[in-house]
Amino acid sequence: MSTEQEGPEAVRRATEACLRLLALRARSRHELQQAMGRKGFSEQVQEEVLQKLQGFGYLDDARFARERAASLLQKGRLGPQAVLQRLEAHGLSSEAAREAVASATGSVEFDALAAARKVLEGRGLLGRSLAPKERARAGRLLHSRGFSEDVIHRLLGEPSLDPSGLDD
Repeated sequence: MSTEQEGPEAVRRATEACLRLLALRARSRHELQQAMGRKGFSEQVQEEVLQKLQGFGYLDDARFARERAASLLQKGRLGPQAVLQRLEAHGLSSEAAREAVASATGSVEFDALAAARKVLEGRGLLGRSLAPKERARAGRLLHSRGFSEDVIHRLLGEPSLDPSGLDD
């Protein structure tokens, strides 16, 4: 593992490393900073590179958040809460993540009920009567995928999210 690197040569190498990462997919400022830190670049080099990338227009956390939220919501496997958590895991503030999810929800015309139905359908839990334990499992699945209690209730009625639900 290399030790801390500084100077113009380090800035060039760190910039190239970040550009390679950005060529694969958009990244948040936090992700790039972590990548440079793992490579041993000093905080001063990291900040200089991040400022340079931002100046080039390659680094925009707000744009990254909106695009990532839209992409995740369009796939239809996650609800807004799970998308919010993923954005925060990319190092975005709660406020920026919430704004991005709200913006993306409108721009992709996200229908939480339809997306939740798709998730249940993929697991064979839609279109038939569910036993109490299956309803509970379906409710937990939707909850884990970030769907609201309202959406879960509308699809499943009043499922007990207690794993020790009654066997009828």
